[in-house]
Amino acid sequence: MTVPLVSSMTCVTISCTDPNKLEDLLLNYLDWEIFCSSEISNEHEELWGIKKSSAGNSLKIYRSKNSDIGMIRVVKGKDRIRNSPMSTRWSGIEIVVTEDLIGLCKTLERSNVFEVIKPLDEADFTHAGANIHTFFHGKGPGLTHWMFTMAVTQPETYAFPDSPNRVGHIFDVHLDVDREDLSRDFYQNTLKMDMHFDDMLKEGLFFNTWDLDLSHSPVQMSIFKGDTDWLMGGIEMRSFFAKTMDPSPPIKDQFDGGACMTTFTVKDIQKTYNAILNSNQGIVLSEPREINYPPYGSCLVFSALGPKGERLEFSEKWETG
Repeated sequence: MTVPLVSSMTCVTISCTDPNKLEDLLLNYLDWEIFCSSEISNEHEELWGIKKSSAGNSLKIYRSKNSDIGMIRVVKGKDRIRNSPMSTRWSGIEIVVTEDLIGLCKTLERSNVFEVIKPLDEADFTHAGANIHTFFHGKGPGLTHWMFTMAVTQPETYAFPDSPNRVGHIFDVHLDVDREDLSRDFYQNTLKMDMHFDDMLKEGLFFNTWDLDLSHSPVQMSIFKGDTDWLMGGIEMRSFFAKTMDPSPPIKDQFDGGACMTTFTVKDIQKTYNAILNSNQGIVLSEPREINYPPYGSCLVFSALGPKGERLEFSEKWETG
């Protein structure tokens, strides 16, 4: 059995023009907490391959209370400007909610820190071995997509993500691509992630949720996870026709606006680095290096670009406190 090179999805970095507004959403509406903060040093910028001061001078990491997975790191930068129905690269995050999803939706509708695009809806993936869940989605500071999801039933072969908190961790980061084959090869064969779910959608959920024309079909949705329990988070990759995708190209030395980087822990960082270095799909941005700022705890870290220019960070561990 092939073992994934990556373990848990630890964090999603979000760039926005107003980090204080995003902090307000996380602390006062979602009841998350500050996990750690740090200056953005030259070491960070070299690690991520970004221009000096392009992500501001400081960062904060937030989490669902006491959670050691699915966190959000906030940096100052651009917002996600969309000119087409679906964003490219990292397009959004999905957060588990354990109770009163309707109440959370109504609260966020009345706020000035989140725009609810569509209120509660239901998704039924039982035909593909998954479950029925309810959700709503919208845009937070940074203008990236946020989806809040609560289980109605349990899948046949795994437990749906859960949390001791009403609003839990990120359990999926959304990756939108216009050519599925390259990205599928990278995550499944280079990083050896487990394809946990695979479904072709020609009508229904995506078309209703994002008002897509049926001529833009089909949508291939595949979920990849690392060498860990399902609740530890993964990548939900959605493949669309190019005409549906936002045409914004990646800038190699700058973060995207909104969701801009996903961090995974790995058990063998050198093996992971070599796999990407020797692949035809990924581009390494930095060699494994020791970072002394929190939350790395002096462990080895490196970053890379995926096939569509999406930014990835790989770390031996995080200090979870």
